[in-house]
Amino acid sequence: MKRILFYIFRALAFISRFFGGKAYMPLICKAHRSQGVQFTGRPEYIHYDAYLDPSGGLSIAEGAVISTRTIILTHDWSFLKRAEQALDPASFEKKAYRPVSIGKDSFIGAGAIVLPGSTIEDNCIIGAGAVIKGHIKSGSIMAGNPAKDLSEKSLNRGGEC
Repeated sequence: MKRILFYIFRALAFISRFFGGKAYMPLICKAHRSQGVQFTGRPEYIHYDAYLDPSGGLSIAEGAVISTRTIILTHDWSFLKRAEQALDPASFEKKAYRPVSIGKDSFIGAGAIVLPGSTIEDNCIIGAGAVIKGHIKSGSIMAGNPAKDLSEKSLNRGGEC
């Protein structure tokens, strides 16, 4: 039933864009909230075809922008493929699900992938197609696969003109 509500709200959000679009963000947020996404404030924009996986916990802060074809994952089953490790049922949840947090006024570009357990702090820019894993500090500009910090504070420009 929850999945049906998601598709109904998402379809209504898409249709609302043809009638001025004022209802778009409340409807798209309602669709994702029905699946378990936590919002702290109102995001600026979430594209209707962004894939947001809230199964391990996903929070999105005020002013965040999530572009088209973005994938945010909070689960990872790859550990099941390691034959040398015995599956410990007690640690299954801890290994499979890890929360993701998107900070205030952060921008995630088209086609970016945010992997489980990642934290993107406030005022970050994630470039189109970037693959993000881990803790991204406030004000960072991340691009590439794997993503690298391209912000002024992280670049050593010694001697460049």
